[in-house]
Amino acid sequence: MRKFFLFRREADTPGSGSDTSNTGAGISTISIPADNLSYITTKVGAVLITFNNSSTFETTFLRDGESLPKTKVEVPCPVGSEPDLLEQILNFISSESSKNIMRFDNVNKNSTFSNFDEDTKTKAIVPTLAVSTVSGDISLGDEASQFQNTIAGINFFGNLPTIDFNHEGLSGFANTATVSSWANAGEGGGTYSISSVVSTPACNDPASSDIGLTTKSVTFLAAEHMVVPTFAVQEEYILYIVFSTQYTSAGLHNDFGHIMYGDAAGETMGPSGKLLEDVAADADQKLTRRVKNLISIRHAGSDTPMPATSTTSVNFPQPLSANTASPDDIPCHVLVVRRDEFNNVFVYGRSGEVIAELLVGDASSSSSISKSGPLEGALEIERLGTSGDLASGLGTLGKQSIARFGVIEGDPGTDFASKLAQDLFTFYNKP
Repeated sequence: MRKFFLFRREADTPGSGSDTSNTGAGISTISIPADNLSYITTKVGAVLITFNNSSTFETTFLRDGESLPKTKVEVPCPVGSEPDLLEQILNFISSESSKNIMRFDNVNKNSTFSNFDEDTKTKAIVPTLAVSTVSGDISLGDEASQFQNTIAGINFFGNLPTIDFNHEGLSGFANTATVSSWANAGEGGGTYSISSVVSTPACNDPASSDIGLTTKSVTFLAAEHMVVPTFAVQEEYILYIVFSTQYTSAGLHNDFGHIMYGDAAGETMGPSGKLLEDVAADADQKLTRRVKNLISIRHAGSDTPMPATSTTSVNFPQPLSANTASPDDIPCHVLVVRRDEFNNVFVYGRSGEVIAELLVGDASSSSSISKSGPLEGALEIERLGTSGDLASGLGTLGKQSIARFGVIEGDPGTDFASKLAQDLFTFYNKP
């Protein structure tokens, strides 16, 4: 009797259902015949099961020195029990038992094996990206491909952003100097470059002030923001932002959410903050204070003026030690906001995992959306550091330092969004 592995990472949602993944995100449930088992290894807190003949592509054409890795599933287990779980799997496969399914179910929290950690998600890697056989890292292609697909240290694998404000555009500003302009490095070119600012947003140089970022960033204090030439996306998009919640090298920080982008009218807003009234963001009093673990998204021209909100599955922002720097603190945050063709919005954190979902028509306990209005409409970007003319630094608009902000038109999918979040965090986080 044939035997099968069954891995169930999460319940199916509009954001899942992928049949490939380079990060482990997007594949909700996968079953693989035990006959396809190649080998099993262990690492601290997990067993790694590698399979033959279990990828999506039957034929691949790669360059010399490249290879497409085999499918691999990372199964979590309590630290110290890794060899025991590995042995349990081997015994099941080799036994004459009438049972033929090895179940690893994070949703219903049950497994064929006692050593499975039901509270930590499995990760099924069904890769589409080739790796270098020398380094083991994902291959970025030849020099021409790298040049065409890479902007300021991030390879977008053909999905280039239209707007991208990054650290390279801050090279001409000294620490604490007013950032009076910010060049757009995206495909939209100088059309969307920033040349107008309100008050004195300042450059933060990690060489002089360590706030957990590897590169320069722009710190926005009270009443400070940048004016972006009107950029709008009507349909699918991916928006990304890298920022630090620590705003002095002594460790002062914010532990609540921020509004960091928007339009001139205060209709578009995100990625956090919460309005008290059903009106555009035009006064500080209309914002609640100390908003934690909340994603808040609104688009221009929405039928419903209140933003769509969703609580996060992890602490956001991550709490830091009280006003003092600690080796355990990670003030570098990454958010990747993805809107699909159905206007569902998914938010990925720095781990590459989805930390919030805002689904059309959803009125569940995890989302306050009652109709599709907040998720429809144009993503209109005319402000960076705030929305409308709200004074940052007040209410939910705490002090913040933005190292990168960009928008990709179209939806390359959940696996791309997950990897982008991971790549941005790896690049900008200062260990």
